[in-house]
Amino acid sequence: MILQSIVKLIFNLVSSQGAFPCTADQFFNNLINDDSTYTTEYRTARQDKDINLGQWHLADEYDGQVRELKCRSMCHSPMCPPYSAITEWQHAVLSANKTDLVFETVQQVHDVPFGSYFEIHCRWSVKTIDSSSCSVDISAGAHFKKWCIMQSKIKSGAVDELKKEVGEMLGFAESYMLKVSSPNQEDDGTAQQGSTAPDADDIPGDQ
Repeated sequence: MILQSIVKLIFNLVSSQGAFPCTADQFFNNLINDDSTYTTEYRTARQDKDINLGQWHLADEYDGQVRELKCRSMCHSPMCPPYSAITEWQHAVLSANKTDLVFETVQQVHDVPFGSYFEIHCRWSVKTIDSSSCSVDISAGAHFKKWCIMQSKIKSGAVDELKKEVGEMLGFAESYMLKVSSPNQEDDGTAQQGSTAPDADDIPGDQ
């Protein structure tokens, strides 16, 4: 399905979910389409800053669409500053019948030791199972552009961190899907509260 991938190497399967509660088409439209606020809400919830998410657009060298995410992300390593600037290039391809989605990311972390030596590559493979569910397989790893002395440690640390982050992303995605699939629940509650009889002084009429 993909003419050319932005991901160079995939090292590890970091997550496999057999029944995510939507189709591949719904996954794209509700979670990563331009109209979706999922990415911004997720990044905000994890206390990232200066979030700037570009729009999907066509690229000559890739099938599907590409876009760019920039933000300042929290760092948990004692060797890093509290926040690091990151740039993430995203690539999405939805099959013609809308049952298969490949979502890829290449992330560059700018303010960490040896940050210019490697990128974090990730691929989400989403396949529709039936009208209300899909499978989600996520593979990821550290791709080194040049060798460094801490290469093996960075690779293993990156995979461990990705496993944790992917779990958080999927959990947040499920909650977000529930919210967008029943958007009137909160509105109904608000309307119900506002449906009490008005005070007599508020009723228009002859004075």
